[in-house]
Amino acid sequence: MISSVSPVRLAVFGCGLVGERHVQHIIDSPSCMLTSIIDPSPHARKAAESAGVQYFEDVTSFLERPDAEAVIIATPNESHASLGIKCAKAGLHLFVEKPIDADLAAASELVDTATQEGVKLLVGHHRRFNPYIEAAKKIIDSGELGTISAVNILWATLKPNSYFKVDWRRESGGGPLLINLIHDIDNLRYLFGDIERVYAEASHVVRQYPVEDTAAISLRFRNGILGTMIISDTVASPYNFESGTGENPLIYANGQDCYWVFGTDGTLTLPEMKVWHYSGAGEKGWGEPISCKPIEIKPTIPLVPQLEHFCAIIRNGATPRCSGQDAIKTLKTIMAIKEASCSGRPVEIS
Repeated sequence: MISSVSPVRLAVFGCGLVGERHVQHIIDSPSCMLTSIIDPSPHARKAAESAGVQYFEDVTSFLERPDAEAVIIATPNESHASLGIKCAKAGLHLFVEKPIDADLAAASELVDTATQEGVKLLVGHHRRFNPYIEAAKKIIDSGELGTISAVNILWATLKPNSYFKVDWRRESGGGPLLINLIHDIDNLRYLFGDIERVYAEASHVVRQYPVEDTAAISLRFRNGILGTMIISDTVASPYNFESGTGENPLIYANGQDCYWVFGTDGTLTLPEMKVWHYSGAGEKGWGEPISCKPIEIKPTIPLVPQLEHFCAIIRNGATPRCSGQDAIKTLKTIMAIKEASCSGRPVEIS
């Protein structure tokens, strides 16, 4: 809860798919208020008029008279750091959508600038606030699954042709590795710790855009856990986090599992949230009965508690659940996967 009676004054950069959702959640929240929208598109101008807030075409005009104390940056990936640095130098607290940037050097400069200017920085890996991930972390940390040996993830769906009318989504950096897989990599790091080595194969054989549309990945965590992942945005499939959990209202929900966590004492499936244990009286093993225990989950929209968390960081000094440095580690892992897919060799992550 926010202790101050004064709502946090927020401006939003970018009024695309995610930015528009942030705008609505700010409007609905008692902890903050929307002051302005910054985006050169006619759609953004209309959104600002509809919300009754200021409209600016670019960061320069916004910073001439910013009626805000913090900003949400929900623009294309490669612009996150440059916008964030300008806002940090103006003394504005930062909520930066994932990935923190498309470039590691730029991301590091953003983190350093925020520290130097004394502004707060939260990176929008919102699934750390997803009730399924929160429940999975509690189960894993409790030891109920025993020693975790392996994890398997599927993220497969079909992005419609209209999605690619935006030029940057067809270019390197605009594909499922940075846009989609980065969520799952951050989930894995949040649940199991840092990843030390990756190998990947990527392809764009279906659409033949410069950006990848499919990848197969293997992972080794520093604690010895092994992981495998299949990711594709060009197939007819129900097996992905958004469809499984119903997290994104723009994507059809179906409840199908997409994560499997394998431990010596049990296996967890997500989002069905079932924990499987041997239930026979004899020695545990493949000859004994195995049964599952369902875990009850109350669905929520993760962007909402994430927004409240950002306000608590500003008003109450809460510790960011995903700091800039933490987000850089996730970005490094994605970059290593991209490097491995190009080089054909495993890549170590420092």
